[in-house]
Amino acid sequence: MPEMGAPSDWAAVGTLCVVSFVAFIAGAVFRRWPDKVRQCFESVDGSLTFLSPDAHLALVTASGWALQAASVAALVAAALLL
Repeated sequence: MPEMGAPSDWAAVGTLCVVSFVAFIAGAVFRRWPDKVRQCFESVDGSLTFLSPDAHLALVTASGWALQAASVAALVAAALLL
């Protein structure tokens, strides 16, 4: 049966690059505007019932760092697949 589409290695590399880009942008937004992110999500996630506003800002900032680390990890994984 003939193959259709891109080879699996290239599809995996492309997917990892897209994941890396999205994680980088989300991490940059979380780190740049943690107060605005907190305002957007405070009514959605309900974590302000358990966390103080300062702790919630720290959690958003830490999530931004984690997303940017995931972005780097996805790029390294894509490079290893090539």
